[in-house]
Amino acid sequence: MIPILGELTPGTTQRHLIKLPGAALANDEPRPVISVAGAKPGPVLFVNAGVHGGEYPAVEAVIRLGKTLDPKKISGTLILMPVLNLPAFRTRTPFVCPIDNVNPNRVFPGDPRGSYSEQMTHACINEFVVHADAYVDLHGGDIPEALVPFVICRAGNDEVAKKSKAIAMAFGLPYVLTVSKPVQPSKGHRAGAGGLSSYAAAADKGTPAILAEAGGAGQMQEEAVSLLVNGVVNVMRHLGMIEDAKFESHIANSETNSKAKPEKSARSAVATTRTSAADTAASTLLAKFDWIYTKSTGVWYPKVAEGDAVREGEQIGAVGDLFGDILEEIVSPVNGVVLFLTISPSVLENGLLMGIGVE
Repeated sequence: MIPILGELTPGTTQRHLIKLPGAALANDEPRPVISVAGAKPGPVLFVNAGVHGGEYPAVEAVIRLGKTLDPKKISGTLILMPVLNLPAFRTRTPFVCPIDNVNPNRVFPGDPRGSYSEQMTHACINEFVVHADAYVDLHGGDIPEALVPFVICRAGNDEVAKKSKAIAMAFGLPYVLTVSKPVQPSKGHRAGAGGLSSYAAAADKGTPAILAEAGGAGQMQEEAVSLLVNGVVNVMRHLGMIEDAKFESHIANSETNSKAKPEKSARSAVATTRTSAADTAASTLLAKFDWIYTKSTGVWYPKVAEGDAVREGEQIGAVGDLFGDILEEIVSPVNGVVLFLTISPSVLENGLLMGIGVE
């Protein structure tokens, strides 16, 4: 089923320490993987987090799933990897892997002869993703980012794209973004590395896949953890791995529904947080993702927050110098909603400021 894990016993949860293949990975510490093998046959779902090491709610969501799901109430098998990019997680490095300074989510499906990140993503795809019936890659805002929860999948009319979109809608977050090309080009990497995000590379290999985002700012936000945990459970329900009448997840410390939600600003495009499969029809479908960069090195002063609606031509922020003079006014190129936002004041030339989703 997943050859690198060996034989799995139905109705049990097992913990594995896995050495990924690749010469550049030879000295790595083993990566923890949890297998939840259901008592009945069914689909194989692979879920990982920690492609970016500072996206902590995603990591905790995978850990919590492994500790709380009852394999005797599951059909099929859930494979969980809490952290793929262990070097970044250990060193609190945002965006990239500190070993080669490469963003792993720009070099899928990787290269077995490439850099550390390329070998790592190649192993992820070939040891896990291609053996699964569906793939969920959990993310969030990195250490200097805030975001509104959303899901990304590949656009298209082929069966894999259709299945990916159905999984994305089932996950149950406020926004579902379908894209037909990389949201950010792979800068300075060899063409052989692929230059794709995880979900796109998986779809190219024939595995329906999504990337789900919640939380950020380098914090362990309980509401974001619960959103991601519940989203994976929704996907399992969609795939027929669990039945509502027989399944209780008993997610530890999950108090999302009882907590008072933070008030949104008057301009916010996000009215509520949706976590259940029953709410997925209310998810807003987005078909374009514009990423906004600064031309200047300086101090970033955003005028909007994550979840805010913006209009084309509207000033959404400014970049100033250390004398307090404005170097650049940042204007929205589209009508849309701010899905993520850099919250760190310090920005570099060509630095990423925010991503705007467009219906």
